[in-house]
Amino acid sequence: MSPNDAAASGMNGDIRQLQQSLVKQHQSLSTLLGNTINPTDAQALLLEMQEVNFRVMVSGSLLFKQTTAAMDTRIEGVLAASADLDAALKSLTRVNDIVRATSQFLGQVDKVLDAIKLT
Repeated sequence: MSPNDAAASGMNGDIRQLQQSLVKQHQSLSTLLGNTINPTDAQALLLEMQEVNFRVMVSGSLLFKQTTAAMDTRIEGVLAASADLDAALKSLTRVNDIVRATSQFLGQVDKVLDAIKLT
C-alpha cells in the first residue's frame, strides 16, 4: 500500500512506513538466519526477529492514530536509522554485533511508538 493509499483509507502513512521498515528488518534478519549454521547464533537471531515482530504488531495497532508534524519528524529519524541498520546488517558478520545494532535501532523505535501511543 502506497502512502497515498494509506491516507485515503484513514491510515497514517508515516506509521505505515515505519511498520514497513520494521517488516524489512525482520526479513533481513530472516535472511541472516537462513545462512546461519551455529545453533546459538540462530537462537540469538530468532530472538531479535521476535523483538522486531513485536514492534510490527504495535505499529500496526497504531496505524489509524493521527500524529503531529514533530512526531512525523521523529518517525522520519527512525526510518533513516532503519536504512542505517539495513546497511549494517549487510556488513556485520558477528551475531553479537547484529544483536547490538538491532537493539539500538529498536530502542529508537520504542521511543517513537511510546510517544505515538500517548498522543
